[in-house]
Amino acid sequence: MRLQYLTDDGIQYLKGNFETNLPHYIQKDSAFFAKMLKEHDFLQDTGYDFNPFVTNLQVTGDESADDVHNAEVIHRALSNLPYYIAIDEKIWAALLHTYLFDFVCEKRKDFLDETVRDYQNKIYNSFFTYTRHGKRRGTFVNCVASLYWGAEMVYAPDNRDDPYGLLREIAATGYPSTIIIFSSSRILGRRETCIGFLKAIHKLRLAQKWNVDRPAVVSGIKYLNLIAGLSMLDMRSEEEIENMTETFYQGYFQTLEHKDKQ
Repeated sequence: MRLQYLTDDGIQYLKGNFETNLPHYIQKDSAFFAKMLKEHDFLQDTGYDFNPFVTNLQVTGDESADDVHNAEVIHRALSNLPYYIAIDEKIWAALLHTYLFDFVCEKRKDFLDETVRDYQNKIYNSFFTYTRHGKRRGTFVNCVASLYWGAEMVYAPDNRDDPYGLLREIAATGYPSTIIIFSSSRILGRRETCIGFLKAIHKLRLAQKWNVDRPAVVSGIKYLNLIAGLSMLDMRSEEEIENMTETFYQGYFQTLEHKDKQ
């Protein structure tokens, strides 16, 4: 199947007419957008193929499991894309308004309602990636692009049995909010650092000695950001990052235990 992108005029048209078209999003009117995009010739061919995957996506109500599953499905299908294409809103907006429109509507159905607080922004963020949040953050806010980029950050081809296994560590504290925290850290943008950090998290959770909750994850990321320059983290291996993270958490949780005893 050929991958398409929206022209600059197409992006501007959709964004400029978002409020006018809002009822069509709420009504899940995929035919309206398909007809409009075709009439204006807003869709163009990227030259890239991908294997159809939409039937492999799931929305079961278990959001954590669904996000892990869908992130792997989407990344496997689009992993041949170069970075400059995979980060481009024109690719995601095209997919979100065509091939993945029904999936987005099902995944975000609770927000397709005028009675929902801030429903317009929530719908907008579901169908575009360059938003008021900015380009990078907006991409990680989007309900589909964030799945792809989360999988891209943790993909470990050397782990043949479970190359996407670390996605479960992100989803353990709520995938949407946790991946935004990860995206805001420049140092975790390097795959070796991200994988090393999450491997340490995985070990701690397996041991079941401490509760590695969201505040703990945030503290670990802050620690890595703090020492990034002094410790030359960009030069460190996955194993070194993992060991440094484990050492940090030993002190972190021992400090918490000491406070609890006081």
